[in-house]
Amino acid sequence: MSRWLSKHKLQSWSASREEVRLHFRCTACGKCCTGKGGRVRVNDREIEELAAVTNSTIIEFKRNFTHAIEDTVSGRKKMQFMLKQSPNQNQCVFLKGSKCSVYEARPTQCRTFPWWPQHLVSDYDWQLAATECEGIQAHSVKKHDDMPAFSFNDVIPETLVYDIHQSGENFTYDELQELLRDLQEVEPNVMAQYKAEFLENFSRNIIFRNENITVIDSNFNDDSKLTRCFVFNDRLHLTQSEVALVKKPIDSEREFDRSSLLLDVHRALCLPFAWLCKQEKALLPIRVCVLGAGACTLPLFLLAHHSSQELTQLDAVEPNQFVIEVAQRYFGVEKALKSDSRLRMHKEFGQEFIQATAKDSRFDMMLIDVEAGASCDDVQAPPLDMLDLSFLQSVKQRLVPGGILAINVITRSNKVLSAVEATLQQVFSSGLRLSLPGNTVFFLFHAQHKEFLVDVLELKRLVQESVFQTRFAQTPALLERYKLTGWNSGDKAKVETL
Repeated sequence: MSRWLSKHKLQSWSASREEVRLHFRCTACGKCCTGKGGRVRVNDREIEELAAVTNSTIIEFKRNFTHAIEDTVSGRKKMQFMLKQSPNQNQCVFLKGSKCSVYEARPTQCRTFPWWPQHLVSDYDWQLAATECEGIQAHSVKKHDDMPAFSFNDVIPETLVYDIHQSGENFTYDELQELLRDLQEVEPNVMAQYKAEFLENFSRNIIFRNENITVIDSNFNDDSKLTRCFVFNDRLHLTQSEVALVKKPIDSEREFDRSSLLLDVHRALCLPFAWLCKQEKALLPIRVCVLGAGACTLPLFLLAHHSSQELTQLDAVEPNQFVIEVAQRYFGVEKALKSDSRLRMHKEFGQEFIQATAKDSRFDMMLIDVEAGASCDDVQAPPLDMLDLSFLQSVKQRLVPGGILAINVITRSNKVLSAVEATLQQVFSSGLRLSLPGNTVFFLFHAQHKEFLVDVLELKRLVQESVFQTRFAQTPALLERYKLTGWNSGDKAKVETL
């Protein structure tokens, strides 16, 4: 799939979408029913139908096949029922092999796939959906000429049905279809009005692209911020960097909103700033190194919120020349290099940077956020040689006593993740692990004293007391939503968990 994507650059759809043709035929592969963190909402009417096909009472069905969560619906907090996933959290509980065991009563969310609003915003979103669904052909090719091609007008009714269902209305799919048919008799232009609102409120614009990289501005006219991101064309599912933009007239120069971060993994990588003070004799200002700086959204955020008396130097290491050029031209790095002498940009691989750095030139904090490029032994980040014992030892030598190393790890294999953690424990006697939906971030302490112990409750308290963490990095919310575990030397089997 990655090779296919690299041959088909993202296209800019017109404002009307009149030329767009969406090629899709369901292959019954079942992939849309798989994946960690899947959320399929079911309302009371759908639960009634699902209970009937599973020969359950409504109470039994809710107990055995759903879980309740508090969610925001139409601006209000409301309890909603979600279908459970399998014990390993990899697929819907009703997926048997590649077939849905309740197909005739499947919920509206399932029936309207792939015509969800988030898939129809732009060519980027449609191609992104294609990476997860083999029935979607993001571009028409000769051997697929017999595949159905849908216009926007063809699929907008399904999108509207999905939207009504997600808003909390208590109807089944068939009931919603009947409701729309009745509504169109009274309001013949209802579909045209919905389409016009959809196109006005959701848009992405490609502002730069080459064979390797695409830079995209996204504008959702709700509470979301106007944002800019870049992706590699062969890995659309991985947002490399993303930053908020200040909303200004279209013809004016873009300004960047550094008041917050958009990616949870970047927020997580800010946590060590609250913990450095835990170490004795930690002195300001500090030196920070970021391996895998990308478009420097995290480095520039850190510089924006720490004075030179707090943060004296930030080394941003990025080996990809294309990425550096995009960062300078489209993400404010060129201006930052001229205006802030604390920022130092290095065009080299992280391994080379560590080797070239003098052992007496140490950092208080090192952040590793490097993608492997292609999956290697089921690890998408970081490259395997950055998990090698010798490299980790070299990094530890570049940390001051009391310094902290944070590593973003991406893998879908729990076995591989456990092996990574075991390797890290061989070098660092104390550490933390924060489990995000798509990432696991490890925090490794270069303890000054053998008596140093990771105290999860204490470290969490330090985060809550930090103005930077609460107002800007917004990390307390991460620690409320996601699991944080810790280990100490000699007690590795017994971990503290919150």
